[in-house]
Amino acid sequence: MQRFNTVEITPNTNAGDVIALIASQGSLDNTAAWMLFELANDFGMERPIRSYELLSDVTASWNKDKLLNAFVVKRTYLAPFLSRSNIPTSSPTNRGYVEYESKKGKWSKRWMELREHSLWLAKRDTGKDETFLCSLSNFDAYYITRKHKSPKPFVFAIKSTDNISLFENVSDYVHIVSCNQKDGERWMEAILVARSYVLFQERHVLFAKPGESTSISNNLSQSQPRKQSISTRPSQPLVSVSAPFSAAATTVTFEPGSLLAKHKGDVML
Repeated sequence: MQRFNTVEITPNTNAGDVIALIASQGSLDNTAAWMLFELANDFGMERPIRSYELLSDVTASWNKDKLLNAFVVKRTYLAPFLSRSNIPTSSPTNRGYVEYESKKGKWSKRWMELREHSLWLAKRDTGKDETFLCSLSNFDAYYITRKHKSPKPFVFAIKSTDNISLFENVSDYVHIVSCNQKDGERWMEAILVARSYVLFQERHVLFAKPGESTSISNNLSQSQPRKQSISTRPSQPLVSVSAPFSAAATTVTFEPGSLLAKHKGDVML
């Protein structure tokens, strides 16, 4: 049996607030094992949302003309890895050969490195011809949920957390990578944790307690050559969020069949 709830959020609501609310209603058996996921259905992918991430930041990246994306609560082994208490003191690294989709259906073997909270590609492990792929300041790792033909069994994506309208070249918005299962899981974990490190260093406002200064410092600022043209995040999210309990409130869209899909008290057998 599953229990469903509608949750209204404010611009300051984070994923942890939603998990806590659902847990307080008795819908979750162990809050430490559950996370809120972003379902980026327009791209056929999903990712876990860290407890301290603002949902208004997530919805700001969504296409307001396509009501496809949603939030869903899922049990995941990644919950402790991505908790606030497990943010590393240094940026994680990883490296290895992967298959990289340079254009739809065209795969090339590439040496990929995660270092300095950024991803780099090269034809060989010497790295002499490496090119900058993206910075985790505005990219995150996503699981592919839609069938995607690939040379290896595990496929994942590195997608921007900004709105696609900020990119001059759409191909720079999402990068698809394929490898074996074990390597893929290691890449996902490394990139997700590295992104947590970046958020902690660059977005102090996400971690500030009430009454503390919420000034944002950019400790990771580096001169990286980026392919994409990025401007500042839009000042207003593309999906409206409103104050809780307002009669005229607009609720965020949640995935049908998820723990957030229906009104409080509804039960699906």
